[in-house]
Amino acid sequence: MKQVETYAGVRHAVLIEVISERVAAEWFGINARTVSKMLRFSVPPWHVRTNPPFRPKLGAFMGIIDAILAADKERPKKQRHTAKRATTRRARLPGARSRS
Repeated sequence: MKQVETYAGVRHAVLIEVISERVAAEWFGINARTVSKMLRFSVPPWHVRTNPPFRPKLGAFMGIIDAILAADKERPKKQRHTAKRATTRRARLPGARSRS
């Protein structure tokens, strides 16, 4: 994804300074199709998820994991859960299946 500064620079060069799209593409080192896409939108069209990601195995434990992480924010840095420790703790929860 192109930086917002590049996006604004391309739009300014083509629309205000009246540089051709091809010259702007060479100047900024991007493809001419990218320049035309940048001109179509006044603001970069960021990717937006319509639905939350599907997590068949982890989804049931998200509430517990969020509670562990929230509690960790109150602890000193050296006492917080590592990724390995959080995984072992999740594996010991009721309803968790072992990885085999």
